Amino acid sequence: MESFTRITENVYLLKVPFTGVWTGVTLVLGEGAPILVDSGGFAETVDSTIVPALAELDITLADIGWVLATHIHGDHVGGIARMRELAPSIQVGVLRESDARMRDPLAYSREIRAKFPEHSAAPPPVLDGVVPDRLLDDGDMVGPLQTIHTPGHDTDACCFFDVRSGTLITGDSLQLNGTTSQGCSLLFDPARYRASLLRLLAMPVQNIICGHPYLPLGEVAVGDVAARQFLAACLGCYEHDRGFVAGMAAAGVTDPHTVARALVAAVGGVEPAKLFLPMHTVAAFQEADRR
Repeated sequence: MESFTRITENVYLLKVPFTGVWTGVTLVLGEGAPILVDSGGFAETVDSTIVPALAELDITLADIGWVLATHIHGDHVGGIARMRELAPSIQVGVLRESDARMRDPLAYSREIRAKFPEHSAAPPPVLDGVVPDRLLDDGDMVGPLQTIHTPGHDTDACCFFDVRSGTLITGDSLQLNGTTSQGCSLLFDPARYRASLLRLLAMPVQNIICGHPYLPLGEVAVGDVAARQFLAACLGCYEHDRGFVAGMAAAGVTDPHTVARALVAAVGGVEPAKLFLPMHTVAAFQEADRR
């Protein structure tokens, strides 16, 4: 059984099973009620993984004050409705830009797949949404956590910064070279990703916790030196990918499928059976360069 692992004082990471790669759920403890960041991808894993892992720490879902979402992709919010079902007192907080997506995450999942239908995996059969209790703006505090809007992975991506320990809980906001199931980084909003990284580099980040194991550095950076190296590596990956897509365009190669395959190979990734996610990255870079 998976257990919460202590990363820093009062901040714990749980690796929740998901198709192809685990998804991180972060537990934040303090003077107030415990907070969860993200929920895993399925109602089933709330019951089979999250609830038992909390019980090991003598915590129940009814004890949780908030569940916060780093962005509205199914693997990060698919368990929120189940949490609310089991513990109606839990409050849900999302970035203001995430409001409509949180109410109907399945519609957004289908929208993502509609751009490249022939190269897309099927959307999940069930992905229930909830009405958020609080819409968060950049800088808003929930307990010890400060909301940091970090568009790049998606327009509504955000991090939660534990001001006590300097720990940055990033979800998918830091992509490096993506996960083994993606093939390369996934950027729906690359035009703002660089600015997000530079903003984080200017913050007093002491530790980083990601929502997946990202290539080549993994999911955690502990200590200010490791954290800054992690952020700098993300910036380097971004610059490489941007330049690669621009270079292919200069050579007359612009078909997103062709460029995506070449980009995955260039970063040493594993080509997924369905290339829609790398194709989104390529198409987003191409669109950004046209502006």
